Amino acid sequence: MNDATGRAPRRTLVKVCGLTRLEDAAWALDCGADWCGFIVHGHTPRRIEPERAAEIVDALSEWLAEGNRKMVAVMAGVDAAQALELARRARAHRVQVHQPAGAWPLDFPLPTAVAVGVTPEGRILGDEPAARHLLMLDTSIAGHEGGTGRTWPWAVARPIAARRDVLLAGGLHADNVAEAIHTLRPFGVDAASRLESAPGVKDPEKVRRYIEAVRTCDLAPEREAG
Repeated sequence: MNDATGRAPRRTLVKVCGLTRLEDAAWALDCGADWCGFIVHGHTPRRIEPERAAEIVDALSEWLAEGNRKMVAVMAGVDAAQALELARRARAHRVQVHQPAGAWPLDFPLPTAVAVGVTPEGRILGDEPAARHLLMLDTSIAGHEGGTGRTWPWAVARPIAARRDVLLAGGLHADNVAEAIHTLRPFGVDAASRLESAPGVKDPEKVRRYIEAVRTCDLAPEREAG
């Protein structure tokens, strides 16, 4: 359905990350999430064994077969061979890697999002990945990406988001995600720690409100970013 201007409404992709439980992943999909992220390698309390992630994927296979819904295997400190093995063990549709962008091969067989860190002050810490990979911009504090619960000044990445798809992460939740979308107009938004009641345990109401805020924002008239 088009809006009054004849344009198709915006649809921001929504990823819920740091999932460790079947009930949380099912709830996220039921609320309208597009991608579910499972951290299968890295030093974090949100880490899940790839085989357990695969069990969750199998249990949600009917939901994941709809539209653009995907399971994302998230990992840090791996090479391409390790990433592919982990992704296959987890039955992942995509991978998300936290490592220098230039090290990721162009011919990796699964769609890949490569995370580039941004300091809370707005300094982008690495090179962009090749155009065929999705660029993820996430808060980095002392070299640690993801799970910080901190935002960064989104406007610094406007020139990047104007020329390529960006997956925006870092401290997003129901009360700030609409402003983030208006500011950067990203391809997608990704939230983890700010949707939790404990590390790896999602708060159902926070998840619902976050996804609802994105969908409400998508239906609102476009406005100039401030």
